[in-house]
Amino acid sequence: MDEARLRERVDALLAEHPPASTDRMDFLHARFDAGLAWVHFPEGLGGLGLPRSLQPVVEKALAAAGAPDNDPRRIGIGLGMAAPTILAFGTDEQKRRWLRPLWCGEEVWCQLFSEPGAGSDLAGLATRAVLDGDTWVVNGQKVWTSSAHLADRAILVARTDPDVPKHAGLSYFVLDMHDPGVEVRPLRQITGEAEFNEVFLTDARISDGDRLGAVGEGWTVASATLSHERVAIGGAAFPREFGMVTNVARTGGSGPSCARPRPTSGCCAAGSTRRSPGSPPPGWGRSWPPACPGPRARR
Repeated sequence: MDEARLRERVDALLAEHPPASTDRMDFLHARFDAGLAWVHFPEGLGGLGLPRSLQPVVEKALAAAGAPDNDPRRIGIGLGMAAPTILAFGTDEQKRRWLRPLWCGEEVWCQLFSEPGAGSDLAGLATRAVLDGDTWVVNGQKVWTSSAHLADRAILVARTDPDVPKHAGLSYFVLDMHDPGVEVRPLRQITGEAEFNEVFLTDARISDGDRLGAVGEGWTVASATLSHERVAIGGAAFPREFGMVTNVARTGGSGPSCARPRPTSGCCAAGSTRRSPGSPPPGWGRSWPPACPGPRARR
């Protein structure tokens, strides 16, 4: 399929499902089923098996027609990390079950990798998963988890065999974040926000049918996820976090000036802007300190 035929396919979608009169989710479902979600994915899974470079053709045409999108900022972890991992390692049943609601934004995903004792050394994680019949029972703690308070599902790495070298004893799962054994606690930042969370798993249960890859192949699957994460972050048009610090950085040139005048000589020369703790920077006056939005509540 060339670019011209791809445009015809977009036109057909718009004709059959006019954005102005079609329910948003109905339109997203139709777009996925037409293979226009991510054109480089296989047919039947939201794609057409085309080069990734043709995706902008779809995006521009739909944006020009006023079509709704899937709110990629809200579901970025699912789109950029979970989806390509599911495509690479999932069974046919898992792909059919997870990819459509993930792309359409019906389910928010988060990543449960880092732990208090395993940040840069992911293979040293301590969260345990023990098989009980056809269900894995998971106990442990994860930390620095973005969107955990909003998430419906999580990609999770846990230790399934403590008696082999650490990289060989891991397995990779998809966890239902609404399981009664999952507790999410916000990590409050200096801004007052809570963009990150810590997640406590106490006898959380995962069906063996929700395991990605073979038992003991968690390191391989997780490495693939982290590769996709780098691609997603590097190619994104928005920052990974969207809080107050990002907003300040984005508008740095438009607000009151906080720039320090350069001293004429020496660190204590006339013109130095050293100020006492708690006093506002130049130009802020009564607007200091800036107000902080409250944390987002779990649904």
